[in-house]
Amino acid sequence: MGVAALLDAIAGANINGIRLALRSRRLAREYLSQSVQRFDELIGKGLEPRDPIGFLYERGWAVRHPAARVELPVALETPGGTRLDELLVLAAVTRVLQPRKVFEIGTFMGRTTSVFVLNAPADASIVSMDLPLDVDVGRDAPAYLETDVDLVRQRRVGSFLRELDLAHRCQQILCDSLAFDPAPHAGSVELGFIDGAHTLRHVKNDTEKMASMAAPTGLVFWHDYGGKGQFRDLTRYLDDLARTIRIFRVPRTTLAWAPADALRTIAR
Repeated sequence: MGVAALLDAIAGANINGIRLALRSRRLAREYLSQSVQRFDELIGKGLEPRDPIGFLYERGWAVRHPAARVELPVALETPGGTRLDELLVLAAVTRVLQPRKVFEIGTFMGRTTSVFVLNAPADASIVSMDLPLDVDVGRDAPAYLETDVDLVRQRRVGSFLRELDLAHRCQQILCDSLAFDPAPHAGSVELGFIDGAHTLRHVKNDTEKMASMAAPTGLVFWHDYGGKGQFRDLTRYLDDLARTIRIFRVPRTTLAWAPADALRTIAR
C-alpha cells in the first residue's frame, strides 16, 4: 500500500469500514474510496462544482424547453459502468444540447451509449470506441489497472445496444485509443465522454485526442473523477489540468466536465 493510500485508509477508518474489510477487501476499498471522495467534495477540495445544463443555457448553446423530457432504458443493470444518477445527467445534457455528433471512449456493454442514442437528435452521429474483441489485456496487465482488466474480461461490447435494437444508430470502432487517429473527427464532436482505461497514460491520451476532435461548442465529460486508490492518477490529472483550462465536477457524482472550446486549447 502506497503512502497516499495509507493516509486515505487512516482518514476514512471507521467501524463500518473495518466490518467491510473483514468481509471483503474489495468492498472495503470501494467504501473507503467513496467516503474519502465525498469528504473531499464537502470541504471544497478538487474541481469546482457546477451544473452543466445551466452552463449550456448561460453560453447560449441550448434553448430552454420547459416541457423537454429525457429517455432512459428500463433495463439498467450491467456490471460496472456509469451509475443511474450519472446516466440521468448525461441523458439530460444530451437532450438539452442536441449534439450533432457524440463520441464516447469506452463502450463496454453500451449502456451509456444507449442513453446518448435515445436522447440525441435522430440524425445525430453517435460514435463509440472500445478495445478490439481479441485483445489480450492479461498479457499487457502492467499497462492497465487491475479493475480495467477485470471489466475488459467481462465485457460484451455493445450487447446492450443490440438488445435494445439501437446498434444501427451507433458507429462502433474497435481500436486501442493509444493507436486511434482522431483526424477524421477533427473539430466535430459536440458531446464527448471519456471512460476508457484509467491509467494516467490512457486518460492523458484520450483527453488530448478528444480535445482535437471537440467542436467549438459543446461539452466533454470524464467518468470516475474524484476516486482514490487506483483512480488517484485520473483525479490528479484533471485537478492539474484545471489549472490551465476550466474543468468542473457534477456534484455528488464521479462526472467531471469541460466546455469544448476550453478543451480545444490543449489539442496537439
